[in-house]
Amino acid sequence: MARSEVILQNHAVNIARRTRGDIPTTMIWLFWGSGKVPNVPPFKDIYGLNAALTSGVDILRGLARMTGMEILNIPGVTDGLDNNYTAQATGALEAFKKHDLVVIHVEAPDEAAHAGSVEGKIEAIEKVDKEIVSQVRSWNKDTLRVLLLPDHSTPISVQTHVGEPVPFMLWGQGFKANGAHRFTEAEAKSTSIFLEEGYKIMGRLIE
Repeated sequence: MARSEVILQNHAVNIARRTRGDIPTTMIWLFWGSGKVPNVPPFKDIYGLNAALTSGVDILRGLARMTGMEILNIPGVTDGLDNNYTAQATGALEAFKKHDLVVIHVEAPDEAAHAGSVEGKIEAIEKVDKEIVSQVRSWNKDTLRVLLLPDHSTPISVQTHVGEPVPFMLWGQGFKANGAHRFTEAEAKSTSIFLEEGYKIMGRLIE
């Protein structure tokens, strides 16, 4: 992969592309796009729920589509710090008219962490809390259960993904407090609750 970047830098095709004002090809990623589409069972067949997803990240939209989830195309939802959090929450809650479960994915905190921006990550998390979580908490149409969690850890110190466990919170009817007072990694560790196999958390949400 690294060699492809060197070879393509002054390749005739890229010289022509730059001359035309087109974006040059910079690298060949051998493990992206190859292989076959896996045979993934529909989400509804596994959990018995009609689900939808809102996200500005194409890979997540693709994964959701493979499992039969509806993709919510909400104007203003992006994969960056300019994401319209309010519109995303409003659109997600509106989707409950047709769906049993809605996944709200926000990429902004991760993008800020990759950029090494402490201020950007704090701002993104605060907006998730103020503009998305607050709307979800105010929902009063019917009984709602919520699972809140990061999809992975991206520490500012390394600006990339690491394999550390992430905190999660289950809120709603049937869930009891476990003594934690803050949504942080340190507070999560203090509860001694740990799921070795992350996919099993869906069972806790819908049990």
